[in-house]
Amino acid sequence: MSVFRAGLFAGTVVVITGGGTGIGRALALAFGELGARVVIAARREGPLREVVETIEEGGGRARFYTLDVRDEARVEAVIGQIWEEVGPVDVLVNNAGGNFVSPAAAMSVGGFKTVLDINLVGSFLMSQAVGRRWLEAGRGGSIINMSATNAESGSPLMVHSGASKAGINSLTQTLAVEWGGAGVRVNAVLPGPVRTEGSDERLWTDEKVVKRLEDGIPLGRFAQPEDVVGVVMFLASEAGAFLTGSLIAVDGGERLRRLIF
Repeated sequence: MSVFRAGLFAGTVVVITGGGTGIGRALALAFGELGARVVIAARREGPLREVVETIEEGGGRARFYTLDVRDEARVEAVIGQIWEEVGPVDVLVNNAGGNFVSPAAAMSVGGFKTVLDINLVGSFLMSQAVGRRWLEAGRGGSIINMSATNAESGSPLMVHSGASKAGINSLTQTLAVEWGGAGVRVNAVLPGPVRTEGSDERLWTDEKVVKRLEDGIPLGRFAQPEDVVGVVMFLASEAGAFLTGSLIAVDGGERLRRLIF
């Protein structure tokens, strides 16, 4: 992260859900490198522990909590622990997400609800638990929600994901309006297709499909997790101090081709 100055987030408490893998892992490592006190949360302990160890080996500070963002009581308990054990949260990145490929006509209601609960309800519960504390303490903060470009255009085989991400966009802008007067900024990042270990296993299993999708991206490739890091750093920093309710696409121009063709 050499484009950002060392110590940019020194003393800042940053909470990242889904922080053990993919985009969340890349964000955790970057925030750790830039001096933040990094807190990551997800359901699986193994990946979380590896990320924390990597940050600490590099001289950073980090800890993890196991958490299912759909569990309201657990969310409230973990946020309370973070406040007591690490300190008041400054930045919340709602990155935890779920997705799979299925035709809409064949998708079960349970599968549809599961993705909405992880992506949308989880983001709401985390935002509410952190936001309440900010409002009660009279302090501001920054929430960055991970949406996706399929929130804004039809994405075959991902009706559950698109619906949940559209909800995240609305959640982002509604909270930005409600909490802006208290100094709370709420923004969303909208990646296009991203290649991670998880997405390669669940989504991008057909290389012919991958090639067709890449041909529709002006920059000619899928994003890597690191491609999303810069805009999140910007939104979390003072450089983004006057941005709230913004929906920022990080997609290599994919949405432009959708509009043209």
